[in-house]
Amino acid sequence: MRKTVTLLVCYGILGGLLYWPAQPPLFAGANEDKIKEGSIEEILKKCAEYCERLKSAALYFVCEEKIKEIIILKPRVESSRLKVPAVTERNEYIYDYQLIKKGEDVKESRTLIEENKEKRDVKDASLKTKRFYSLKSVFGPVGFLGKEFQELYNYKLKKEGKVKGRKAYIIEVIPKRKMEDKPNYGKLWVDKKNFSVLKSEISQESLAGYEDFEKKAKNLRIRPILKTTHYYEVEKKGIRFPSKTVFEESYISAAKKRERSRTVIEYDNYRFFIVDYEVKYKGGGNENH
Repeated sequence: MRKTVTLLVCYGILGGLLYWPAQPPLFAGANEDKIKEGSIEEILKKCAEYCERLKSAALYFVCEEKIKEIIILKPRVESSRLKVPAVTERNEYIYDYQLIKKGEDVKESRTLIEENKEKRDVKDASLKTKRFYSLKSVFGPVGFLGKEFQELYNYKLKKEGKVKGRKAYIIEVIPKRKMEDKPNYGKLWVDKKNFSVLKSEISQESLAGYEDFEKKAKNLRIRPILKTTHYYEVEKKGIRFPSKTVFEESYISAAKKRERSRTVIEYDNYRFFIVDYEVKYKGGGNENH
């Protein structure tokens, strides 16, 4: 019987869109080359195998989640007669982040330990970012490349690239049809040696809440540009863990591009307690290695 898999990653935009710049919103290609080493089908097969290892892994880790958020409340005004500096809001948060996965059960929790340079001790804290949030991002590659999800997408192999010196296949992921409660899609950098995901760029159209957000933006005659990039530079026993997420928000109005916000999340000081794999045998028993 096919096991039901729940997508464990969520990226989204918080709240709605108000008029800007007068008021702030309230919401948290290259040419294709032939790859000599293998076909896209073979690469996808290897990627699916990596995702199975990630899904079957028993995980227990703690790290520091450091967040810096800059929101431009009012843009800079500059003319021959007037110069007014931008009005910005800056927030910094540090959380003790914990994730435990055993079998199908996944628990993510945070303790807020610092907010804007002041010490805190808030257990079971929620993310306080005002423009963007990301949950359980360690499982992000599964929604792109897991065997059960591959039938939902078309994959286009682009030219090769590098991430921090590691050679990678660049793969564009495009949904075959519109999906309700869709997982994310976009572009991936896949390690050529072990087929883990080194980096991903999330298409803004796949962000949770984007459709309503886009409609409001069109009514205001502005075009949003939301760039979300995830880096997976921490490796333990063949599994890659998040190292950084960058969310950049801009708008184009009257042919001018204006930055709206920038959120940087860094994952540091990992402490690993378990990174094992659950191996299931035909006899029905299981054993951890």
